[in-house]
Amino acid sequence: MFNVKEKVVSLIEVKKSKFYCILLPINDDNKIKDELVEIKKEYPAARHYCYGAVIGDITRSNDDGEPASTAGRPILETLLNHNLDNVLAVVVRYFGGTLLGTAGLIRAYSQATAEAIKLATLTIPTTVYNYKITADYSLINSLEYLLSTKATITNRAYCEQVTYYFQTEEDLSLEIEEITSGQYQAEFISEEIIQK
Repeated sequence: MFNVKEKVVSLIEVKKSKFYCILLPINDDNKIKDELVEIKKEYPAARHYCYGAVIGDITRSNDDGEPASTAGRPILETLLNHNLDNVLAVVVRYFGGTLLGTAGLIRAYSQATAEAIKLATLTIPTTVYNYKITADYSLINSLEYLLSTKATITNRAYCEQVTYYFQTEEDLSLEIEEITSGQYQAEFISEEIIQK
């Protein structure tokens, strides 16, 4: 599953109707209403504010006055087809005077959403583990090499011994044990999800 890094806006025009898709990251379905309020302020006097959202196992969609399943559902399906998570897509329609019909509406709302996805920077949520290890200075070169190639060193502290704080996606305990001849072990600090 992919996440959207930041808010993007796309615009398509179909038979003089303008469809703006606002695609943004969201991690709580209770925030959908708040986002809609803000979008309605940014795009006043539009005829429809339809949306689709995917937040973990929760999916939401709303046709906002368009015929049933011609707007919210196609938006949601487009998000799901692109394997997106923690995302809200709101398509704002300014009516151009020509009715599009059921198939035309489905195509327009799907296309508007797909265009916004093309503009978005997509990230992959990745679980990383934060550790620290304190060891003798005699091991500094070996530890520095291992951690700089297989982890991200987030901090170093030089006192009586050297302490490395590092972040990794994989278990390095065997390599650390080998390098230190079993004298030192990395201490687990925390787990977090980052976007790559």
